[in-house]
Amino acid sequence: MRVRSPGKLADPILFAVLFCAVAIGWLFGRAASTRHRMQPRSSDYYKGLNYLLDAKPDAEMDTFIASLDVNEETFETHMALGHLLRKKGEVQRAIRVHQNLLNASDIAPDHQHSAHLELARDYISAGLLDRAEHLLLDLISESPQRAVEARRYLIEIYQTEREWEKAAAMASSLLSKKAFFGGKQADVPGPGEQSVNVLLPHFYCELCEQQLQQGNRRGAEEALEAAAREDGSNVRVTLMYARLAFNDADYEQTISLLHQVEHQDPDFLPETLPLLKVCYTELGRQHDFSLFLRASLAKYPTTGLMLALADHVKDFEGVENAAAFLADYMRDSVSLRGLYRLLLWQLESDQDQLPSHLEIAMELMKQLSEKSPAYRCHHCGFGGRHLHWFCPGCKFWGSIKPMGVTKVLSQ
Repeated sequence: MRVRSPGKLADPILFAVLFCAVAIGWLFGRAASTRHRMQPRSSDYYKGLNYLLDAKPDAEMDTFIASLDVNEETFETHMALGHLLRKKGEVQRAIRVHQNLLNASDIAPDHQHSAHLELARDYISAGLLDRAEHLLLDLISESPQRAVEARRYLIEIYQTEREWEKAAAMASSLLSKKAFFGGKQADVPGPGEQSVNVLLPHFYCELCEQQLQQGNRRGAEEALEAAAREDGSNVRVTLMYARLAFNDADYEQTISLLHQVEHQDPDFLPETLPLLKVCYTELGRQHDFSLFLRASLAKYPTTGLMLALADHVKDFEGVENAAAFLADYMRDSVSLRGLYRLLLWQLESDQDQLPSHLEIAMELMKQLSEKSPAYRCHHCGFGGRHLHWFCPGCKFWGSIKPMGVTKVLSQ
């Protein structure tokens, strides 16, 4: 818990909220006095007010939570206070506020359900996901009005816990509910800004990966078929089908599947190259692979395709021809990784000892090349060396792509 200095004033927003809560309590007390004689205030109430005026927020908060009456009139005050506490990281206090609301006997059912949902959000913030899951499942059965929102938070929990079968089932239930009420499935929001339709194929692909790791090939195929039913044009689905075909040594089918990636999302063409190289080699069709690389690079000039073609030239025509290809290509399109590879190959063919200052420059270039991101999120800008289907930065699915904006050149 963050330690506050006693001499500093409390957060102005928190001070304002608490002061308003005191004022509201006083006004409701005045209104009640027209019907009954005013009840004497508890000592805790005056202690809370004293702590508020003395700017001692920790003591003030605990005392204030204990002293503020829980009823319909103060419900919104409690909800605002609980939300503010959770936002400031005071999750345990937020839990106390929302538990007080749930334990109150004179709160309307709709307000009880709202507090129910907020308490589940508190537990999610505190990392108590099992408790949050139980609350949200109860809320689905008790309150149809809160069921959709509860399902979204359950999807968030199942993502965090990597329970992909549950996540997919919950996302599917959101789609079925929308269809039942005559809405368009394409606009069903998920736990974040993305629609459920974007999430579902990835959930099934994650389940497929999970089943493969457990050695359950049949379960993996069923999960991948479900992903294809949700979005057959999803590039991740195609890449996974190609992987299964490759594992079966079905090289012709692997090539056929990987060639579909160009039409689905050409940014992912570099991801197809390792498997394509093996498949063409196993079939004795290296020349066809060379033609594919040259045609792809002509339409989609990216560093990944350029380096793949340079490696292919080196394997079949020698390092000198590969270096000549890179030098010629980079006259119009300079790349740090390409430049480092070019200098490295020229050194291999030259065999002369580098001057010390050039050795330092080569080492710096190597470090820059190794540290520069190979993938970038198109939503938040997160960069990394490996492909993540779920962005660690913005929590979007499918937003990370290989670096290098592709563009189709005019014929």
